Amino acid sequence: MPIKPVIVLAVTGMIMSVLAACTTSAPLAPPESVEITFQHRAPIRLDVARIEIVDAYEPPLRAPNVEHLHELSPSEVAIRWSEDRLRTVGTRGQLTLIIEEASVVEEAIKVADGLGGFFRDEPDTRLTGRVKARFDYVDVGPPSRSHAVDVSAEASIEVLESATLNERDIAYLRLVERLATEFDKALTGELETTFATLIRR
Repeated sequence: MPIKPVIVLAVTGMIMSVLAACTTSAPLAPPESVEITFQHRAPIRLDVARIEIVDAYEPPLRAPNVEHLHELSPSEVAIRWSEDRLRTVGTRGQLTLIIEEASVVEEAIKVADGLGGFFRDEPDTRLTGRVKARFDYVDVGPPSRSHAVDVSAEASIEVLESATLNERDIAYLRLVERLATEFDKALTGELETTFATLIRR
């Protein structure tokens, strides 16, 4: 079973709001400050002197992208992953994580027309999150070494047409949580295979 990142928010406030919505007609309360962390995951100790994080993604700030409309972005999650999980224990060499894409795209889903569609609550929106990054390792030596590898993660979620604006915000947070889980899995796996010689247990 994959290990999920931890969402620190008002996770309590959000859960209580969801439970309240199940028993009353009151709308969900909007999420408060949100943070996803990976501090519950074991740090990865790397035989390098320096780790650098480069956020090279420039959001287009227009539809169909929506990550710029929310407090928490996939870029922030990727940076937090690096801060929480990577540790330097070496005296030479540098590992750079370059974030090339960290997007969330909103796509309309066609719902049924006519009387049949009227009585069904169908998904009308799909959110798809993607993170693409590259690990660059350089050691000036001697002997000199360098290696680069691309890593990607993706997740999606569908939103019912009856969802309120607050429920759609919560759906976005759930998507980012899923994306964080996939990102953690992909990057950890790549480090443990391609860069296995750099890992110190």
